[in-house]
Amino acid sequence: MNTFNTMRPLTLLAALLASMTLVTPAIALEPTVPNHDRSLMREAQGEYLLDDGRSVKVSVGSRRLAVSVDESPAEQWRAQNTDLLISPDGMRRLRLIRNVDGSVDRIAFETDRVR
Repeated sequence: MNTFNTMRPLTLLAALLASMTLVTPAIALEPTVPNHDRSLMREAQGEYLLDDGRSVKVSVGSRRLAVSVDESPAEQWRAQNTDLLISPDGMRRLRLIRNVDGSVDRIAFETDRVR
C-alpha cells in the first residue's frame, strides 16, 4: 500500500503533462517555411553581421525557421516570402538581400516602434 500512495502523485503529474501536449496551439503545428520556398530558404541559413554590429543567426529546418539576434535564444519566425522573415510578434522583420545567383548577400533588420 505504501508504494501505491507514493506513486499516485507521479501518475497524476504524468497524466497532466500528457494532456497538456494534446492541447498544442494550431499555430505551432503549421509549418513556418512553405514547401515551395524551402530550397531558397536553405540558402539563407547562416550567421550575418548587421550594420550596427549585432549578429543574426538563421536556422532553417525541414518545417521550421529559427532566428536568433545577438546570442538571444532562437525564436520561431515565419517566412512571408523568400525574401522576408517575420518575428512571432510581427514587430521585427529580416529582409534577405540576394545575389544574382539566389544566395543571400546580406540582410536588413527592421523593427516597428510600439505606439
